[in-house]
Amino acid sequence: MLLETHRAEIETILSRYDSRRSAVLPLLYLAQDTYGYLTEAAIREVAAILDMPPTDVFEVVGFYTLFYNRPVGAWVLQVCDDVPCCYLGAEELIAALKQSLGIAEEQTTADGMFTLQRVKCLAACDRAPVVQANLDYVYDVTPERVNALLANLRARAAEARQRGVSGRFAEDFEWGPDGALVQIDRAAPYQPRRFPAAPPPAPPEPEPVPEADAGHDRPADRKASPL
Repeated sequence: MLLETHRAEIETILSRYDSRRSAVLPLLYLAQDTYGYLTEAAIREVAAILDMPPTDVFEVVGFYTLFYNRPVGAWVLQVCDDVPCCYLGAEELIAALKQSLGIAEEQTTADGMFTLQRVKCLAACDRAPVVQANLDYVYDVTPERVNALLANLRARAAEARQRGVSGRFAEDFEWGPDGALVQIDRAAPYQPRRFPAAPPPAPPEPEPVPEADAGHDRPADRKASPL
């Protein structure tokens, strides 16, 4: 089926590599986005296109966490729970998502819309807490913004199914002044967080410099050293 529906794209991918087997990752992403996840038949199909032993392709799928060999939601939500995000509310965010979705980590909602995962550092610590939705970055996601986030993603469900879960067309999003998600330029997504300006603390008062000991302030009864 892949060759029937994506022949031109597959030939373009293969043309980038001297060895056909070097194209295993991009072809697996293409298969995953086409079928929703990597079934056994899809993995064998990729192996046949690349003239690889199926076992080798199964090993690749089992190694990389962004390949799914089980059904997942139209949106795979990945919440960073590394130290910086945790300090800024990642655990509270995960709790809010679990409550709103009615699922736990590594589970999928009954309507097949969302799968929830914990992940480690997403390299956007300055915009924490961070959520990836099919590898779209969504910055500064607080528990109070969960319902707005889920409503936005539900409205874009058709787009998610068309693009797939592999993140080949991922974008960056932040919250606008009206509380809505807006897409930003991925070329420069990171902006330093703005904090209220505060005047620098006043420098401490200098301590008085003690006067040099000239001997005139010594006690009169001070005895000389026997040395």
